[in-house]
Amino acid sequence: MKGMYFNRLTILSKTAKKAAQFDFSKSYNLILSKQKNSVGKSSLVKNIFWCFGCEPQFDDNWKSLDCRVILDFEVKGKPYQIARHGNRFILKNHEGKYKVFTATGGDFSVEIMALLEFDALLAIRDKDEVVTPPPAYYFLPFYIDQKQSWANAWSSFNNLGQFPSWKKTIIPYHTGMIGKEYFDKTKEICSKKVEMSETNKEIDRFDTAISVVGEFSANSGIVIEEVELDEIEEEISIDIMDLHFQQEILFEELANLRAEKAHVESQIVIAKQSLEDVVADYEFAECLDEDIECPTCGVVHDNSIVNRFSLFQDRNQAEDIIRRFQSDLVHLEENILAKDSAFKSVREKIDKLDEKYSSEQDTNRSLSSVLDAISSKSVRKKVEANRSLKIESLHQLDVDEKLLVKDRTAASKESRKLVKEAFQEYFPRYLSKLKAFGVNTSSIKSPENHTKVAESGGAAESTRAMLAYYFTVYNLIHKFGNHVLSPLVIDTPNQHEQAAKHYESIVSLLIDELPEQSQLFVCGMDSQKLDRLKAKAKTIYLDVEHSLLNNEEFEEIDFEYSGLFEKEEKDV
Repeated sequence: MKGMYFNRLTILSKTAKKAAQFDFSKSYNLILSKQKNSVGKSSLVKNIFWCFGCEPQFDDNWKSLDCRVILDFEVKGKPYQIARHGNRFILKNHEGKYKVFTATGGDFSVEIMALLEFDALLAIRDKDEVVTPPPAYYFLPFYIDQKQSWANAWSSFNNLGQFPSWKKTIIPYHTGMIGKEYFDKTKEICSKKVEMSETNKEIDRFDTAISVVGEFSANSGIVIEEVELDEIEEEISIDIMDLHFQQEILFEELANLRAEKAHVESQIVIAKQSLEDVVADYEFAECLDEDIECPTCGVVHDNSIVNRFSLFQDRNQAEDIIRRFQSDLVHLEENILAKDSAFKSVREKIDKLDEKYSSEQDTNRSLSSVLDAISSKSVRKKVEANRSLKIESLHQLDVDEKLLVKDRTAASKESRKLVKEAFQEYFPRYLSKLKAFGVNTSSIKSPENHTKVAESGGAAESTRAMLAYYFTVYNLIHKFGNHVLSPLVIDTPNQHEQAAKHYESIVSLLIDELPEQSQLFVCGMDSQKLDRLKAKAKTIYLDVEHSLLNNEEFEEIDFEYSGLFEKEEKDV
């Protein structure tokens, strides 16, 4: 098994001049309070995940401490250390080398996910692109928080909405339904989608060019049948071959430039609308409090000036795009004027030959109008031929994409079947152990059916059902997952004051069904029902209200770890 262990957590507040340090067992860990709540049990375990860039929900009192947090952990037997202060992260690898990061995304996500061998990729909203998600999406099934997880699985952390429909990917990957090959195919599919988008833009440009040519032909005031036009073209080709080709080339270039101009003008309109939207979003955000509670799910989102700064960045990006398009437009207009001047020069030469090829029968016909018609026909044919090639290319890209999707689905068919069968074995068995007999399992056949778990039974029974679900998922990850198995952290399993017999069954499940060599953390109030677990666990007692940290340890811890947070990127 590819295991991960949390070994030591150190928390330091220079603001309050307080600190604390906690060492953990590699098997069972109990974090208990004898008589009081609000003693820091939840804050202790939340800080473990906060170190990795996750965003559990802290209260304002804890945020005001401005803590520096250090976690010593190991992956596959090798020691690592990660530290966080604000949005700054320092990672020390097993060779003692440091890397400094200033955001949870990008390089930090790639580094942590590679360490944990977590290959999942998520789609960026409104883009045909997939990226490595932040570590929060790895830790979700390994942390049952006290407030949200017992009623809604996969919701332990804030700020998860940046990726659309992420559960449809993350849950199957965690449980082994899909693996790395699934995301390799996904990257290929995204690449095809990008090619299709670019090809569609090319087709739109050709359509614009054809429209320009058609408008020019209509304004010429001459109608010549196709057969007659071919005869005239052959007849005059020797006399004015050079002029004909010059005009044709210039006409094609002008058509393409005008089509490109129309395209750039449309992009400027879109970019300006985007800028207006960003400005409106920022003005709206300024009117709101720093903490915004979602009226639908109750999740509190951070609306601080730091997070609103991203709207400034979006605004600057939109303004840069507008300036770039406007610069392109100026260059295009200059090129159009130059080509138009050259075009007029050729036309003047053609006018001199006008009398020779003018028609007495058709007063509207002149050499220039005939040549215009010939040039229009030639350009139209070229543009239509190029458009046809792009249409064929688009069709092939669409076929390729559908084949990739089909192959991706077929590749995971067997693994999905195996995982669902295992789920249908584990979940009912764990429900039975927890005596949650009121839960209807007929509609809960897969880890993807998590929303139906909390809806089953009464309040206390649905809590046990949720514990059975999380334990099922944990065992599925252990059995089928390809990534590193994290410790499992459960914050207060005795929700809704479970009856004594049910609390005993919860303890039995924790002991009997935890995979071997796994690390478990359980927070809760002290109880005789935990005696069987205490006999196996390292127990940390917290009993000072609102005081997880203390003054006594501050100087020693500050001396040992302050230098860690002074490291800069040059130390990497």
